Amino acid sequence: MNKRGYAETTEMIIVSVLLIIAITASILLWMSDKASGKALESEVMAKQAALLIDSAEPGTTIFVNYDVVIEGNKAVITENGQKKAEYSFFNKAAVEYKKVNGGTEITVK
Repeated sequence: MNKRGYAETTEMIIVSVLLIIAITASILLWMSDKASGKALESEVMAKQAALLIDSAEPGTTIFVNYDVVIEGNKAVITENGQKKAEYSFFNKAAVEYKKVNGGTEITVK
């Protein structure tokens, strides 16, 4: 019996099993985040902010109770300094934002 071939086969099986476990764990973590709705919640907030900006007339001030950053023509939802979701708006007016206590104040000029 060739013991060297047996050792190589065993190592390959162990590596394959560990790889399968790691991939399965990654998929389950991703699915739990999607299933909890946290990822979808950020996307909904970004779309809501963009639609509010689109429907606003110049001179309008909008208050939302979450963190929004305006980058060009995109409403970006941030959490702990990280981008969570973004959505484009088409309002031609200048849009400014200011962080206030409890959320963000968006001004369409």
